[in-house]
Amino acid sequence: MIPIALSLLVAAAPAASAAPLVDAAAVVPGLRLDLRYATPHNVTGHALYAHARCLLRPEVAAALARVQARLRARGLGLLVWDCYRPIAAQRALWKICPHPGLVADPRTGSNHNRGTAVDLTIADASGRPLPMPTDFDSFDPRAWQGATADIPAQAIRDRELLRAAMRAEGFTTIRKEWWHYDAPGARRHPLLDVPL
Repeated sequence: MIPIALSLLVAAAPAASAAPLVDAAAVVPGLRLDLRYATPHNVTGHALYAHARCLLRPEVAAALARVQARLRARGLGLLVWDCYRPIAAQRALWKICPHPGLVADPRTGSNHNRGTAVDLTIADASGRPLPMPTDFDSFDPRAWQGATADIPAQAIRDRELLRAAMRAEGFTTIRKEWWHYDAPGARRHPLLDVPL
């Protein structure tokens, strides 16, 4: 049975692409969650989501499961910070940082608003995140995909390991966030604005 909120998501989407969002934790074995926007531990300083759930389009969750399997063979796994994001939350982020390239303008939306983007890192077998260039949602230039200045070599290697694992399943990056990945064909899906 699809929960009411998910039923509303399906109903809000045009019929041509009306695929339900699925709970990625139920699709990706061993997926670890630290959904920052469901807590005050984010750039806004308050929770933007009422529930800590990683919702994604089914094909995106399936691709993430394949990434997870690849990493598990090395004793590692994925730790997710954000998945589907309602437009209302996008507006809150834009209010804090109204700068295209750092935060998507809610008028045009983000792939998070489509359930086709994920913010994540790699964790070791105990769940501890591997060293990366910055923390999640950093506006520091060290967060850029190609940054090398003032970044320890291990953090660069770990960022490259994440990128290689995600790209192997067709995910693409954006320039200013090492943690953000878009699924293939992300923009063909409609924007959604149903609260979590």
